[in-house]
Amino acid sequence: MSTSAGELLDGSAAARRAASQILAEPRFHQPEVPRPLHGVLATIGRAVQVPLTGLQSLVDKLATILPGGVAGAWILLAALALIAAIVTSRRVAHRGLAATASPRAPGPTSAAELERLAAAAQDAGQLDEAVRLRFRAGLTRLGQRETFAGAPTRPTLQIARALDSPEFDSLAHRFDEIAYGSSPATADDVDQQRREWPQILRAGGPPRPAGGES
Repeated sequence: MSTSAGELLDGSAAARRAASQILAEPRFHQPEVPRPLHGVLATIGRAVQVPLTGLQSLVDKLATILPGGVAGAWILLAALALIAAIVTSRRVAHRGLAATASPRAPGPTSAAELERLAAAAQDAGQLDEAVRLRFRAGLTRLGQRETFAGAPTRPTLQIARALDSPEFDSLAHRFDEIAYGSSPATADDVDQQRREWPQILRAGGPPRPAGGES
C-alpha cells in the first residue's frame, strides 16, 4: 500500500507536537529555586562596589605620579593605613589608661589600698591585675607631688616628658602591653614595679604638704 505525501506531512507534524509536549514536561527543565536574599545581597554588592571603584580610581591616579606605578600606589596606601591604625590604637590606649587610673572610677583610690590589693592579687597568681593596681598606686603617689598634680588622669606621655625617667618609660610601656595588649604579665613585671616605683617617686620630688591640697 502506498503512502501519500499528505499523510507523511501529517505524521511529521504529529511527531513534532508529541516531541514538544514531552520536552515541555517539568523533568526536562531546571526547577525555580527560591532566592529570598537575592535583593539584599545585590544591594550589599552595589554598596561595596562604590568605594572599591573610588579606591581603584585613586590608585590609578597615584600610579601616574609615583615610582613603581600601581604597585607603588598600593604600597603607599597600605603604609598610610598602618600608620593610621597605630596612631588610633595608641590614642585609645592612653585614653583607657586615664579612665583606668582616674580617682573618679569605681573602686579604691588611695595608693595604700591599691598597693594592698596589688599584693593580694600577686599572692593569688593574678599577675596582670597586680601590675595594673600597682601602676595605679604609683600614679596616685606621683600625683601627690606638686609638679605632677592629677597624675592619675594625665596621659602617660605627658608624665614621661616631665619625669624624663627611663624607669617610668619602661614601666609605662609594659603597663600598656599588659593592660591593653595581649602580653601577659610575669613575676618579673611585678617585681620591676615594686623595685622601680620608689626611684620614680624620689625623682618626682617630695610630696606636697597636707595643707597644699585644694
